[in-house]
Amino acid sequence: MTQLNYNNAECYNRMKYVNECLGISDDFSIEKNKNIVFVYTPPKVGSTTLVSSIRLNACGKFTVLHLHNEIMLRVLYKITDVTVLDIIKFNRFLGKTVIVIDIYRSPIEQKISTFFENIHSLHFNAPIEVLNTFEVNRIIKRFNQVFPYLQTNDHFRTKYMVPFPEKFDFTNKYIHAEVDGINYFKLRLKDSNEWKTVLQKVLNINVEIYIAKDYETSKKPINHIFSLFKQYYEIPSNLFQLIEGDEHLKYYYTEYERTQYLNTWRSKMNITEISTFTPNEYSFYMDVALDNQYISEIQQDHYIDLGCLCMGCCRKRGRMLLKIKNGEVVDEKIHHGEAVGEYLKMKAKHIPVYSLRTIPRNAGLRRPMASLYS
Repeated sequence: MTQLNYNNAECYNRMKYVNECLGISDDFSIEKNKNIVFVYTPPKVGSTTLVSSIRLNACGKFTVLHLHNEIMLRVLYKITDVTVLDIIKFNRFLGKTVIVIDIYRSPIEQKISTFFENIHSLHFNAPIEVLNTFEVNRIIKRFNQVFPYLQTNDHFRTKYMVPFPEKFDFTNKYIHAEVDGINYFKLRLKDSNEWKTVLQKVLNINVEIYIAKDYETSKKPINHIFSLFKQYYEIPSNLFQLIEGDEHLKYYYTEYERTQYLNTWRSKMNITEISTFTPNEYSFYMDVALDNQYISEIQQDHYIDLGCLCMGCCRKRGRMLLKIKNGEVVDEKIHHGEAVGEYLKMKAKHIPVYSLRTIPRNAGLRRPMASLYS
């Protein structure tokens, strides 16, 4: 991999522009601009939950960026000439505290979640309301056909370009490498109930992080057919054998955890072997699917919290965080426009009635717009 020369003026200016495109501010007078967390993971490993949780609990402390690959850079930001790792290293070059986090998820669950994420836009090219009327056996057949090709990548091992620890740290619940002042971590989705304490170490903060489960498949419009799939799916024996030999599972799970995991799926195993697509068949399948695709797979606005620090968003964030601390289910999101509207209504309710009589007509229209957010 070619190392960019950030001391070169042309390269430096290009990377500053990339930061602007991603919404990364370099104004060090604001605390969150000095500390940046890159949640750089494969899709469907629980990364949205991690992003939203850090933003909800520590939005004033960290800027949080969520990226899966260079495809996101190209599709969302029209950036084609730099990599995610280039952006990570540039922000460290600027003097920021940089933390990069990956997540491991058990393989079958990740494959299922990946499949259902793109089921309407890629695998069947049909609206979700139509998919929810399909026979579940049709869905199961297609999933089994593409099973070997649903990727479960390891960014820490293959993308970060850092030394890979010989063993997973089952005590601290993460692996860690520090290279050139950048701290790289890998967590396990299996430990998400313990992330509130694990993240204190990873982020080096004393604030307890309350976890906001976000973007779960069971809460999406595809929920009906997804629930049927989970109820009736039995993994064919030849696909189960692939999981038995999975090297990532052997590394990230203890022997006991791995045995328990395999036993759980063994109890749901179908002894009948099925035929999956051959590599050539899968290549043809993808060519046809992509040619027919009319719905974008990449979505921007699926987070509980986008990290805005205006008074409206901060007020709503505080209310939502209180609900999470009390064990309540949070099924709303922080949208800036809506949050500001709610905040202004709240402020209006606290204005004494008598004061309105002394305000000249249309005086409110002459107020600076910035004051609406203070």
